[in-house]
Amino acid sequence: MNILKQPKLNKELVNLPFKVKDKKLYVNYFEEGVQAGFPSPAQDFEETPLSLDEKYLQHPESTYLIKVVGDSMHPTLQMGDILIIKSDVGVQNEDIAIVSVNQTDFTVKRIDKTNNQLIADNPDFPNLNLQEDDTLICLGVVKQLIRDL
Repeated sequence: MNILKQPKLNKELVNLPFKVKDKKLYVNYFEEGVQAGFPSPAQDFEETPLSLDEKYLQHPESTYLIKVVGDSMHPTLQMGDILIIKSDVGVQNEDIAIVSVNQTDFTVKRIDKTNNQLIADNPDFPNLNLQEDDTLICLGVVKQLIRDL
């Protein structure tokens, strides 16, 4: 019997566990957005209630929050960014995902299905060429990020 060990997050990532409770919180959300140029003085701002957990954590059983603590994906992902990972979606070409190759620790990389590579957006880090006999485990796809300014 061959028992595979679950890979752990590598030194560039930290898991942020969260709990789900019954009470929901809502913030005021201005659906029309805000002008980055010169705003129209006639523009009305309509508030819409928005629950951040309903928007970003709809399926908590298949959602992970992971903090970036390395810089192999800089400038796309920066140290301190919190990634919202969905494990219930398929991996598409050019997605950024949390992956393990051949039972190594999980890391965050861009998936290049065309060239069979894992891409580090930071040119100071090497890309990883995937071979036909490599085993790729995907924890999930990065769908959103939270960044403090």
